Formats: sequence, C-alpha cells, structure tokens
Amino acid sequence: MKTLLNWRWRSCLLLLLALSLQGCLGFGGNSNGDFNRTSTGGGQQLGINNQAVFQGKLYFTINRTLWVLDGTRTPHQLTRSGMAVRDPAVSPNRQWIAFVVRYTNYADLAYMPITGGKIRILRSGQGKYYYSGTFIHSSYTWQSQPAWSQDSTHLLFLSDFEKEDWYAYTPNAPLLDLQVFSIPLNDPTQVQDVAYAYFGDGGDRDPSYRPGHPDQIVYTHYAYDDATHTQQVIQIFLEDANAISRYPRGHYHPGEPGFDPGVAITPPQDQNIQPAFSPDGNWIAYVRRQGSDQMGLYVMPVPEGVTSDPNNPAVAQKALEPYKQSSLILTGEFISQPVWSPSGKQIAYLSYNNQTFDIWLVNVSLDTKTGVYHMTGSPVQLTDGGVDADSRPCWTT
Repeated sequence: MKTLLNWRWRSCLLLLLALSLQGCLGFGGNSNGDFNRTSTGGGQQLGINNQAVFQGKLYFTINRTLWVLDGTRTPHQLTRSGMAVRDPAVSPNRQWIAFVVRYTNYADLAYMPITGGKIRILRSGQGKYYYSGTFIHSSYTWQSQPAWSQDSTHLLFLSDFEKEDWYAYTPNAPLLDLQVFSIPLNDPTQVQDVAYAYFGDGGDRDPSYRPGHPDQIVYTHYAYDDATHTQQVIQIFLEDANAISRYPRGHYHPGEPGFDPGVAITPPQDQNIQPAFSPDGNWIAYVRRQGSDQMGLYVMPVPEGVTSDPNNPAVAQKALEPYKQSSLILTGEFISQPVWSPSGKQIAYLSYNNQTFDIWLVNVSLDTKTGVYHMTGSPVQLTDGGVDADSRPCWTT
C-alpha cells in the first residue's frame, strides 16, 4: 500500500512539473497574473509579460495600429485606429519611423517623426482603372516593407509600380510581382530599381540593408525552377544594391534565370524566408519551412565576396557555402518575422500559440570556437492577446 501511495505521489509531482514547464515553454495556456494588460480597442487587450527582460524599443502593429513597447514593458499607441498600418521601420538616426498605410486597392509609403505626429506620404499608390484597347488596366500600386539605409537618407521598399514597363520581358503581361526599389527621402521622384522579381511566382519580400556594408542588401526571392518553370523555389538572395544602376536597362531584368542582379545564399531544395541581419552585419537570422505547420529559426554567416558577379556559376556555388554552417535556434508552429535586438544577444520572433500570434524573445550566444549560435535558456513570451502576423516588427535602441 505504501509503495502504491509513493508511486501516486511521484506521478502527481511529475505531472505538476510537466504542466509548469509546459506553461514556461509556451506550449500551454498562460496565467493572467503574469501579464499586465492594456486595452487596444475593439474589446481586445494586449498583455505584456512582467518577467520578460529586454532593452530598447519594439515597434509592431495590432489591428493595423502602430504600437511601441520599451524596456519598462509599457505599450504606447502611435497611430490612430482606423488607419491600416503595416511594417514599421525606424531610421538609424532615430528621427523617423516609416511604414505602409493600406487601402482597398492600393498602399502608401509613409513616414512620421519617431515620437508620433504628422504623417508624410513619401509615395502614394492611388490610381484608377482605365481601358487600354479592350482590356481594363489599373494604375493603382502597392508599396510594402520599408527598410532604411544606414545613413537614414534612403528607404528600400517593395512595389509593383513598374508593372507595365516590362512587356518585352514578361510576355506582354503586367509584372504584378513586387520588386525592390530605393527611394531618397529628400527627392521621392528619384526611385531606383534595386532587385527584380521572377514573373508570376510571388516576387520579392523582406528587403534590408546589411549593417556596415551600405552597398549590400538581402531579401527573400520567390521564383519558378529553371528546368520546368513549374515548381516554386523560395530562396534568400544577397545583392549589390547598386548593381542595376551600373548597367543599361536590360543587362539585368525580371523573368529569366541568368539575368538576376542577386545571388542565392540558400539552396533551392529548402524553403527559407524572412532574413534579418544581426547588428554587426555578419549573421543572418532566417526562417526555414520544415512542414505544413512547423518552422525553424536559424542563424547563418553572411557570405563574403559574392555580389559582384552574381550569375557566375563559381560565385553561385561559393555563395551557398555558409548556409552549411547554419545554427538551429528553435522550432515551432508558424514561427515568423525574426528581428535581432540592438545588442545582438536576443532575437524576437512571432509564434502561434492559443490561436493568436504573439511576440516571443529568445536569448542567443555565439560559440566563437565553433562558429555556432545557441539558444540560452528557454524562449519567453513577451505579448499575449495577439499582434498582426503579416506586419514585420522593428527593434531599436
């Protein structure tokens, strides 16, 4: 009898331990006592974990409004409700915050002072529908995912505003896939082509400048396979940001392999997305699709010396070598949108738990002997109640 009671007692202890670990690791429900809650409108509340420790400020959107959260874990709303904001990006000089405002048929690229205030439209996507012969065309355009240059004078952004300029290369069909452009803050009319899309399969996403290397950018590139043009290939590309501007139009162009200004730094058999540079510019955090509902968060070194001749087979092979040194940080359901802390010692990411996407934090450290990044401790849930998963967060000092 005593043995049976001891066995039951040990079983209860193990069960309680498992449940406590489950809550800590984010696999189960959360205790309301661990979160301070703020109303975000519409009956929704944002919970901030009292135990989450971080430095700097995190910018993100909830129900299309822009919020900022500082190290005191106090959230502040920066844009009014009813304005559909996405993809906040703070300038390195800490003066401006850029974002996108979406409407039914178009989106505007906008910015405002870092503390809030008057919103300025840098590029509008407003247009109209019109006939060209017997076909209806649209001059509406989309803008997305702004990212600042290191000197805070230019923004990378995604757009389809050149959609009818490439008929010679895109079988007389408009190029609706988003491509990467650069726009100067002091003269928004001088937009420059930076990276091209492969016609018809999704275009480019997640552009950003490499810290310490103002002539390099990274982005996710969606394309068809070279052999059959029927299978989707999703890779991360590295590129000389000035490659296109150095040559006459046509040297690089969308729609065909061999004419791309970027070089793939991840292999075609793996689906890798959402690259994010570390603050020193030497590492890239990214997400690898590992199943229908499983993602892995990885860190890899940045290839060096591969952007000047992107279509050279030898260069293309060299560009893939650092990928083999990728470090797996963690896996989970629908992990997305990684962003480094300003110190490089934490990564924030979005994770799907309890039917909402929320921000989680993971501490990371580099083993200088092996060149491998590791997770230290366990991931910590920062927010509870849901943030916009299709809007890229930003983390600054």
